Amino acid sequence: MELVERHLPRIRRLLAALLNGSAEDMADAEQEILVGLWVGLDRFRFASSFRTFLYRFCRNKAIDLMRSEGRHRRRIEAARGAAATAAAADPGDGLEREERARRVERALGTLAPDERMLVVMKDVEGMSIEEISAAMSLPPGTVKSRLHRVREKLARRLGEGAAA
Repeated sequence: MELVERHLPRIRRLLAALLNGSAEDMADAEQEILVGLWVGLDRFRFASSFRTFLYRFCRNKAIDLMRSEGRHRRRIEAARGAAATAAAADPGDGLEREERARRVERALGTLAPDERMLVVMKDVEGMSIEEISAAMSLPPGTVKSRLHRVREKLARRLGEGAAA
């Protein structure tokens, strides 16, 4: 129980990134993941950190759910849950901060699920390249190059939004 409580915010941020912040999809996936963790926790062999195991497990389960339920539709208002969970709003920041957050959410929503996941793991969760590499079963060099490309894509999309 304590293990779940400690890692539940991470699970929710990851699901928000992968499932575009859809509350219904996230609740379904969260339940599937928690049951799967409970049943399959004996598969954790301490070959990596628990956080790496958890991310890999959650990612794979969420992708399985998206595939099995045909949830590959695009949503413009993506990552709302990730942004809301990742950074609590400071009441003194006002409208400018809210507008900036909406622009970032919209830009994140245009990314593919794996691209959003990279950004969330690195920039929200603060995971190392090695941890991301293990969680996504990718070589570290691939993680670095994809993260670089995704950040450039986000910067371009945020720049386009500023001109509008």
